[in-house]
Amino acid sequence: MKTLTKTLILSFLIFGLTNCGTTYFTLDPDEDSKLEMGRNVIEKEDDFALSALSFEDKTDKEFMFYLYVQNKNQETLLLDPKTIYVKVYDENKKQIDVPKIYAVDPEEQIYILNKNIQERETEHDVATGLNIVFSLFNTVADLTDNDNNDAEEVLENVVIFTGNHIGEKIDYENDIDYLKSQKSYWKNEVLRKTELEENEDIGGIFYMPINPNAKFLKIYIPLGKTVHTYKFQQIAS
Repeated sequence: MKTLTKTLILSFLIFGLTNCGTTYFTLDPDEDSKLEMGRNVIEKEDDFALSALSFEDKTDKEFMFYLYVQNKNQETLLLDPKTIYVKVYDENKKQIDVPKIYAVDPEEQIYILNKNIQERETEHDVATGLNIVFSLFNTVADLTDNDNNDAEEVLENVVIFTGNHIGEKIDYENDIDYLKSQKSYWKNEVLRKTELEENEDIGGIFYMPINPNAKFLKIYIPLGKTVHTYKFQQIAS
């Protein structure tokens, strides 16, 4: 959990936690766990893998977990976050009849962010080009009219063009910086598809969408030839 502090800060930047009227949820382990650094950690181990899972935080739409995995088998273990899923249960621990809820796919998030960056770059080029065209058009129109204020009107056009250009440039740079920071977060802080050889390990976070109707939930983590499950109670606050 070495990058946990940085991860938590970045996660708040990405998702945001607003809306006064929103019901928020938290999770408590519904099975044996141990306290480590202020968080409850559930551990699972078999002949194939050792894993540990802790609930770290929440956004308005997702739970954030930290997962540690070690391969204990000679065969390569594939860990793919998008295959992690959850089943949800009511207050009587009866399964709620809804489709499986899968963890947020980091590769899809990176793809979307790349697309958003490209679209913003195109939008910036178009806006800059249109700004230049309209400025030239207004300048030509002012120079060809019959009044005596050509110099003043041209100067006014220059001021307007400069203001629009600077405003768009600032907005563009802020938007690109934000999108790139999100992309860096999903590339480097979130758990991604990984192959582990014997005794290799990895740790990272993943996000699981919240079902507001759930009272209990069970998380399934496929780890090669085995699946580790974790039980939690969902509490509204």
